[in-house]
Amino acid sequence: MRNQIFGAGMIRNTQQLCWRGLTEFDLPENFHHEAIETWGKGKRFGFVRMTARKIYWYAVINKGKYKRYHSLAENFYGFHPLILEIIDSTLQENIFLNDIIDLSPIPKWHTKNLCLIGDAAHATTPNLGQGACQAIEDAYIIGKLLENDRNFNHIFEKFQQIRRKKVDHVVKTSWKIGQISQWGKGNSLRNFMFRLIPEKVNQKMVEKVIRLEI
Repeated sequence: MRNQIFGAGMIRNTQQLCWRGLTEFDLPENFHHEAIETWGKGKRFGFVRMTARKIYWYAVINKGKYKRYHSLAENFYGFHPLILEIIDSTLQENIFLNDIIDLSPIPKWHTKNLCLIGDAAHATTPNLGQGACQAIEDAYIIGKLLENDRNFNHIFEKFQQIRRKKVDHVVKTSWKIGQISQWGKGNSLRNFMFRLIPEKVNQKMVEKVIRLEI
């Protein structure tokens, strides 16, 4: 519908493969209240404990780095042994594979009596964990605007004015993080630079993403 009516929106492929999995696994206690992500050369792995024994994990590999071994875990030799155990503990039917893609920014989200929201308007890569969050914020803002105005076309225009800056920031920042985290070389420099970022700068970046303006 976006392409037919707006004639805009280019799907961008990061050239990264992403596996997502759910498994029953006994994590060491020091990981019970932490979300972990570790970076390698052209690949990374993250996991978090959801319930007492249920673990959600994701693995991202640059397409040029991926090898069709017998097991996905073989692509992560050299990572912490716990990561290999988590992958190998996962049933194949509980692993899902996708390309990581997003949508290049489009100039306008609305036309007469029609407005795009969520992924239809501003699909983003998952590196900030904000895809569904931004769709929920879109719906909330439209709901708040409807409290005082029933002119949908006016609401849609105001909605884009309110949401545009933040959404563009999320899409752009998520894309950049995804590229930097997947560097195939120069990793020592990357890691050194990230260690130099002051905590207050990190905090400001987080606040910018989670702050809701209306």
